[in-house]
This record gives sequence, C-alpha cells and structure tokens, in this order.
Amino acid sequence: MTRVLLEAVLAIALTVISVGPVSARSAAEVQALVERAAEHVREYGLAQALADFNRPDGGFVDGELYIFCLDAEGVQVANGANPNVVGRNLFAVRDLDGNLPSLEAYRLGQAKGRGWVQYRWPNLAEGRVQRKISYVVRIDDRTVCGSGYYEQDRP
Repeated sequence: MTRVLLEAVLAIALTVISVGPVSARSAAEVQALVERAAEHVREYGLAQALADFNRPDGGFVDGELYIFCLDAEGVQVANGANPNVVGRNLFAVRDLDGNLPSLEAYRLGQAKGRGWVQYRWPNLAEGRVQRKISYVVRIDDRTVCGSGYYEQDRP
C-alpha cells in the first residue's frame, strides 16, 4: 500500500512542467521564502495568498523552491510546483522510509509554530528519490505552509 501511494504521488508529480533549473539551495533560502509567504498571508488574507502560491508567476516559485500548504484534513491547498496535487489528501502518503511527511509537517507546524522536517521524496529534476528538508510554519489553526530543498549528495 505504501509503495502504491508513493507511486501515485510520483505519477502525479511527473505531470508537472519543469519549475526551473536545478541548483543547490540552502536552508536560509527556504526559510526566507516560507517566512515571506506567511507575511503575504497576513497582508492579503489566506484565500488570496493560496491563489498566489498556486500560480507559477505569483511570486512564490523560485526555481526548485515553491510554497506548499496543507489544511487540517491533510488536503494540499497550495503547491506552486504541481497544481495536480492541490485538492488531494496527502496525510497517508509515506516516503520510502515509511514516514508520513505531510502529516509530520502539519503536526510540527501546529504544535510548535514552525520547524524543520526531513523525509525522502522524489526529486523530479534528478529523476531519483533524495532526502528533502522542509521548513513549515503555522498559518492558522487549520493551515500550515512550507517549502523544502533537496539535500545534496556528499562526495
């Protein structure tokens, strides 16, 4: 069942148009993008912000970095890189280690307000599964938003 769910997510993700050139990104870049997204929500409201996060030209897609948001039911309500997953429940989707990254990210954001989660996820630009490190923030009592980067292989 876990493999079927991961394959389904990968199949959905493979329909994405390339989000830009591949480059090594940093934790600081990810954190800055997410904090800017949280400020955007405060300034423009959740509905407008989600619309902006979902648009490639909405100001929140930067190469391989993009904003994703989850609601309390596990539904992805924003994904700047892959509109095909918006509206899908991702709480039950496991990574290759058996972790539930979307559920873990949501719980962390709600419990601590912000923080980092690590999981193994398909890197479409590389065509393989890699460790992804995501920073998430609590937006309100039902929403968490975040972004992540792929950890570069060590020589």
